[in-house]
Amino acid sequence: MDEPRELPHSLATRTSTALLEGLRDPDNAQAWVAWVERYRPLVVRSARRAGLGAEEAEDVAQSTLLAFSEAYRQGRYDRERGRLRTWLYGIAVNKVREARRRRRELTPGDTAAEALFGDLRAPDELEAIWEAEWRDAVLLQCLEEVRREVEARTFRAFELVAREGRDPAEVGAELGLSRDAVYAAKRRVLRRVRELAPAIEEIW
Repeated sequence: MDEPRELPHSLATRTSTALLEGLRDPDNAQAWVAWVERYRPLVVRSARRAGLGAEEAEDVAQSTLLAFSEAYRQGRYDRERGRLRTWLYGIAVNKVREARRRRRELTPGDTAAEALFGDLRAPDELEAIWEAEWRDAVLLQCLEEVRREVEARTFRAFELVAREGRDPAEVGAELGLSRDAVYAAKRRVLRRVRELAPAIEEIW
């Protein structure tokens, strides 16, 4: 039986404080890789939802993470004055606006890129997008941690039923499990995700 475990000590589950301490040294490649792996997908997805293309979104993510790391080394980030996610959000919004401004300069009259991040009349919607993406990122990290903890067949049963909407009996036949075992696998993974979520949220 899969037994719950504490969060493993890995790059993926380092606290944001530990990651930031690593960023103090511009030559610390390991810290930079961990920083980018954690936050790049979040910024990219948010930028895409803001109407940017794939290449533009990647550029925005890179410049956002670089800008934050430089500001942190210069002592401009103060955790007493705001959460990390709030600081990243502010930088990302500005970088998206810059990207959209460059696009307008290159293609005058093009309105296809109009999207929420550029609409100053909807600040609540902008923040809601970011918060939703942040929650999704935390959930994905929880699932990745559970994947490492449980048997491959257990996690696959969960994926097929909970994420792909497959019939439990059909999944059981495919994986060599009883229908009850498939339900048990789903419950086990969901229970562990709920256990991990507060810890992952805290370290992010």
